[in-house]
Amino acid sequence: MSAALAHEARQFLFSTRHAILSTHSMKYPGFPFGSVAPFVCNQQAEPVILISTIAEHTKNILENPKVSLLVFSGADDLQANARLTLMGEAIHCDKQDEDLRARYLRYLPQAASYFDMHDFHFYRIKIEQVRYIAGFGRMGWFEGDALNDDLADSMLAAQEGGIVSHMNEDHKDSLLQYCQHVHGVTADHAEMIGLDAEGFDVQYHQGEETQGLLRFQFEQPVLNAMDARKALVALAQAGRS
Repeated sequence: MSAALAHEARQFLFSTRHAILSTHSMKYPGFPFGSVAPFVCNQQAEPVILISTIAEHTKNILENPKVSLLVFSGADDLQANARLTLMGEAIHCDKQDEDLRARYLRYLPQAASYFDMHDFHFYRIKIEQVRYIAGFGRMGWFEGDALNDDLADSMLAAQEGGIVSHMNEDHKDSLLQYCQHVHGVTADHAEMIGLDAEGFDVQYHQGEETQGLLRFQFEQPVLNAMDARKALVALAQAGRS
């Protein structure tokens, strides 16, 4: 597996939130149990899921934390699109982590009410093995470390919230410019909802309606606010040239 394809797999992982979670069934030993699992990656490229203790998959995880997560980009022609299978261990993590909670809810705001329920908890998936299918003839296995070894020094977990607020408060015009320059989308309003090592996501509006989410890839991975600033300035300059 080439480093370039592993990097592409990480870009893909950060760009989507659709997945099927497979756990080891406790009710029917020996069988896998699949369930829909919306997720948001943390800044170490680890999928984070919010699940209830009464859910079947959570009961399975408590007995056997080894899981598989099939990540895909959408419902249209799934076999033709890229997909990513992650095998690893589901590890309980702090639901009250303010930075992670804020990041999760910017992407999945409908989950806000779950945080007030005592039986919902965060689990992150520590990835051990990866199978990435990018397209015909472009596929392979690699170890989970290939996804995040270079993110060990990332400071974005603590800095992302400040970057997002700064862009939405002080650089609204730049966000609109990004939408037009990169995606050819003319928006009336745009707001950044998240930023990671590989890029950032902008929710755009036309009129009073929310139209969708646009993904912007960085040319090089960013690990801190200074890296992010340079990348965002370069994108703005490219849009004006």
